[in-house]
Amino acid sequence: GDKGSYFKTDSGVLCVPLSAGMGCGDEAARDSDQVVSILEKFLRSGADPAVAMKILNSVMLLRAGDSWGFATVDLMCVDLFTGETCFYKYGAAPSYVKNGKSIRRVKGETLAAGLSAGDGIAPDTVRLRLRPGSTAVIASDGVIADTDDEWLKTLLNKGFGDMKGLARSVLKEAEELYGVSDDMTVVTVRVEERA
Repeated sequence: GDKGSYFKTDSGVLCVPLSAGMGCGDEAARDSDQVVSILEKFLRSGADPAVAMKILNSVMLLRAGDSWGFATVDLMCVDLFTGETCFYKYGAAPSYVKNGKSIRRVKGETLAAGLSAGDGIAPDTVRLRLRPGSTAVIASDGVIADTDDEWLKTLLNKGFGDMKGLARSVLKEAEELYGVSDDMTVVTVRVEERA
């Protein structure tokens, strides 16, 4: 029921959306796939990420009666020229950013998209700057099940150079700790100096 993706906009911003449809299986997968697809279209057309997230929430609220569920939405946008980074979250699991020796837990408080009726409920927004060598881990709630995240911080401190290897290690550790009762998706990003 999870869908993760990444793409670069024409203005040099790396966008990493991740959505977890509520529940498991085909229906949840369809919801998360549609969420990521809609969000990507908005962002590629030049919409501001916060505005795109609000519109997505409204679209999900409108479609809720059409057998459409709700989904968590996580979006990380990195300006590849400056390193300025913004996380946008609707009900999403925490993300983790390693900058030098420090590890920051990036979390939000809003409900999943499609649940928050109201006048344009904004996503949780966290801004920071990624320096060369910084690593980010964006994961669904099946991976980050609760506040016990020392295992993930330990993995990040090992200093993986290979992001696929880090993602596989995070998944393997999460499976051992929590089992596979929920869908699990991990996206890892490392910022390098421009050559």
